[in-house]
Amino acid sequence: MENEIRLVLPYSKKPFAVPANLHIIGTMNTADRSIALLDTALRRRFTFRELMPDPSVLSTNVEGINLRELLAKINDRIEYLFDREHQIGHAYFTGCATRSDVADVMRYKVIPLLAEYFYEDWSKVAAVIGETGQGQARFLEARRLAAPSGIAEDDFSGEKLSWRVKDEFDFSEFEV
Repeated sequence: MENEIRLVLPYSKKPFAVPANLHIIGTMNTADRSIALLDTALRRRFTFRELMPDPSVLSTNVEGINLRELLAKINDRIEYLFDREHQIGHAYFTGCATRSDVADVMRYKVIPLLAEYFYEDWSKVAAVIGETGQGQARFLEARRLAAPSGIAEDDFSGEKLSWRVKDEFDFSEFEV
């Protein structure tokens, strides 16, 4: 068949064939630099097609939450603070049918991933998910930590905060 590949394996000397109608599709997160050598080897052997997050495939109304706007704003902020390679994929939100589903994705997937991206710098995590420090906290709560007695305040690092993920989320920034 046209595009069929036949060859003899170098060690066993046995014939090997790949039919023309076989297509191998793999996905890879470019943010994972621990596989850089594998990435280089694959890029020499295969064609790569970039698939960036596509908010347009998401709903504009999941019980009042505009998922398109939520993902677009989060990714714009990630790209600004970090880079384009660490954006959140739309697949995280494709199964969301309720506010509870969206909250679960934020709580158990997005927020922990952001904490990993920013090496536990919770002020950056807060910035990405829209915590402005003005008004009511939406996703995260921060409280100021006082220097323990006997320990001098650190004049160089500024205010010390303790962060906590809220029990209930406020999606008002992303409501329809």
